[in-house]
Amino acid sequence: MRRVWGLSAREDGMADLTRTEKNLRSEVEEIAATINMDVWNIQDYEPSERLIYLRLMKDKLIRSEVINKYTLIDEHLSSIICNFYFRRKVADNVVHYQRLWHTKRFRVFVHHMMDEIYLLKKMEIVHALKPLPKGVRSAIHRINEVRNALAHSFFPENLRRYMQDKKVTYSGVHLFSVDGLSTFLADYRLVSDCLRKRVYGAA
Repeated sequence: MRRVWGLSAREDGMADLTRTEKNLRSEVEEIAATINMDVWNIQDYEPSERLIYLRLMKDKLIRSEVINKYTLIDEHLSSIICNFYFRRKVADNVVHYQRLWHTKRFRVFVHHMMDEIYLLKKMEIVHALKPLPKGVRSAIHRINEVRNALAHSFFPENLRRYMQDKKVTYSGVHLFSVDGLSTFLADYRLVSDCLRKRVYGAA
C-alpha cells in the first residue's frame, strides 16, 4: 500500500491533534489511499497512470460534492414538510427528531412518504406551504438536473444535453473545474440559506 504521508508532514500536521483526531485522520488517509484518492501520493503512481488517476480523483471529488449537497437539500425539504405535519415543541431537536422517531405515526410518514418522494416533488410541496423565491426554485432545478446526470451516468458528458459541448456544464461553466464547482456551490448556498431558515424557523 502507498504511504499515507511523509513522516515529517504527518508529525507537523498532527502536533495539535488529540489521540482520537489522530486516529481518525489516519483512518481517513488510509481510506483515501485505498480508493485511489491520495493525491499527495501521486508521484508513487506509475508515470504512465498519473494523469489518468488525477482526472479520476477530480471526477470523484466533484461528483461526491454534488451528490452530497443534493442530499442535504433533500433533507432540508423533508424537514420542512415534517415540521408542518408534526408540530414540534420549542425544546424538540430540529435535526434528529428524537421524540418523534419513537412514534409510529412519524416513522410511517417518513418511511412510506418522505422516503418515496423525489426531490422536485418535495420542493413543490414546500412551495405550496409557503412560496419559495423563484431564484431558489430555479437553483434547485439546476442542482437536481446535474445530480441526476452524475449519479446515473458514468460518462455524463455523453448525455444529449451535454453532447454539443462534450463536457458537463453548469450554468454555462464546465462543472469539472474550479469555476464550475464554485458556480454550483453558489447555487447550493442560495438554496441552503433559504431552506435552513424554514427548517429552524416557521414551516
